[in-house]
Amino acid sequence: MDTAMQAFIRQGIRAVRMDDIAQQLGISKRTLYEIYEDKEELLLQSIKKYNAQRVATLTEYAAQGHNVIDIVLEAYRLKLAETRMVNPVFFSDIIKYPKVEKYIKNTREYFRDKFVLFVNKGIQEGYFKKSKNLNLIPLLMDAVGDYIMSNQLLQQYPAEELFDSFYLLPLRGLCTEQGIRKLDEAIAKIQ
Repeated sequence: MDTAMQAFIRQGIRAVRMDDIAQQLGISKRTLYEIYEDKEELLLQSIKKYNAQRVATLTEYAAQGHNVIDIVLEAYRLKLAETRMVNPVFFSDIIKYPKVEKYIKNTREYFRDKFVLFVNKGIQEGYFKKSKNLNLIPLLMDAVGDYIMSNQLLQQYPAEELFDSFYLLPLRGLCTEQGIRKLDEAIAKIQ
């Protein structure tokens, strides 16, 4: 899965053949197909593994006692680093795989509830403002991500510029004055 994911990220999904992966692993294509039904299944399992690792990393970071602003910016830093090393074609290719697209949709829905709990924690910490309907915030974030992907903005603009404009600016709107100060301090450390 790691070998396949690295190839998908570097070259784009459609450009990578099962033959290429088998050759890199030093196994036959038949052996690869005995393990994975097809390229989409290999991609799906690779993405699941990658997402599990990312969640584990952020969970471990949060368990160290960091506040919500620090956690948001750690997620931002990780996502920015990830996006910089990914060929933008990967993101446009991914929507051509229905099982993967369904998995991404289900994952988003699962994390919406977690995000609302996270925002509530930020409200308790004094970094985020109270909102009438916190459930709208993750929907907005998903819509922004969809817009970036469907308009292939990662191929037109640097990832950092997109993230600053589409994620950090709205995040500032969610912050209290204390949250804005903390956010600005943390961003300065990243930059």
